[in-house]
Amino acid sequence: MSVRWRIGLSEPLDAAAEGRLAAGAELLRAASRDEDELVRLAAACDALLVRSSTRVTRRVLEAGGALRVVATASVGTDHIDVAAAEACGIHVINAPLANADSVAEFTVGLMLQMLRPIPRLAGQYAEGWFAAARERPHGRELRELTVGIIGMGRVGSRVGRICAAGFGARVLYNDIVPVGPFAFGATAVEQAELLAGSDVVTLHVPLTAETRGMIDAAALARMRPGSYLVNTARGAVVAAGALADALRSAALAGAALDVTDPEPLPRTHTLWTCPNCILTPHVAARTHGALARMYAVADELLSWLACTGR
Repeated sequence: MSVRWRIGLSEPLDAAAEGRLAAGAELLRAASRDEDELVRLAAACDALLVRSSTRVTRRVLEAGGALRVVATASVGTDHIDVAAAEACGIHVINAPLANADSVAEFTVGLMLQMLRPIPRLAGQYAEGWFAAARERPHGRELRELTVGIIGMGRVGSRVGRICAAGFGARVLYNDIVPVGPFAFGATAVEQAELLAGSDVVTLHVPLTAETRGMIDAAALARMRPGSYLVNTARGAVVAAGALADALRSAALAGAALDVTDPEPLPRTHTLWTCPNCILTPHVAARTHGALARMYAVADELLSWLACTGR
C-alpha cells in the first residue's frame, strides 16, 4: 500500500498499533513533548496521535498547515485545546469507552484497601506478629456502608453497579445532567446531601471550570466525620491542601488518590506525610486491556483519514 498520509506520534504506542499505522501511513516521531517540537511535528503532518501527557496547544494546532485531525489514545481531551481545534477546522478523536472498567475496578480496589488494610496486616504477619495482627477486629465491610458517587457517567455507573449489585452497599449519586434509571439500586441526591450522607465519596467527573477545586475545604467540611474520599478522575478537582488538613485532623478517616495536581506530586507535598492517604501514580487505566483499547484509536484515525481523503 502506497503511503498516503503523514501521522505524527508524540509518544510511542505498542508495537501492534504502530504496525497498523505504518501499513497505511508514514510515521513521524517527536523528539520530545515540548511545544516547540510539537509545532515542528504538526507543520509536517496530516494527523497527530498523542497521549494524555502531551499538551496540544493552540500554537501547535495553528502550526499545522495540512493538519486535519488530532487523535488521542486517552478518554479525556483536557490536554488538547479543543476550542482552538474547532476554530482551525481540526477534528479531534478520543477513546471514551477504553478504560471505564479498569478505572471502576481500581476505584473499588482503593475503597477496599482503605476499609481493609491488607498490606499492613500481611506485613505484620511477615514480621512474625501473627497473634498481634489478629488481636483486634479491623476495618469495615462495604456492604454496611453508603457510597456516594459524584459523576454517574461511564466510570461512575460501573462503580455504582459493583458497589450495589456486587457488595450490597447503598449508593447515592449526583450528576449535573439527568442520568439513569440504572439496573441496580441508586438514589439521585443533591451534592450537599451526598457529601453529608456517604461513608465513601468517589469522584468521576471531567475537569471543567465548574469542577476545578470542587472538593474544597467547604465541601470536605460537609462530609460525614470519619468518611473516606476516592479520586480517580482529575487531580485538580480536589484542593489538595484542604484535603491534607482534613486528613491530619481526622475529620476524614482516609483518602485514596490516583490523580493529583500537579503530577507527579512533589515529595515535599504535605499529602505524603498523611499516613491515612493512599497515593498511586495515575495508573487506574493502565491495564493491558485498557491500553489496547486506547491504542485502537489508531484504527479509528486511519478510518477517518480514509473516509475523508486528502
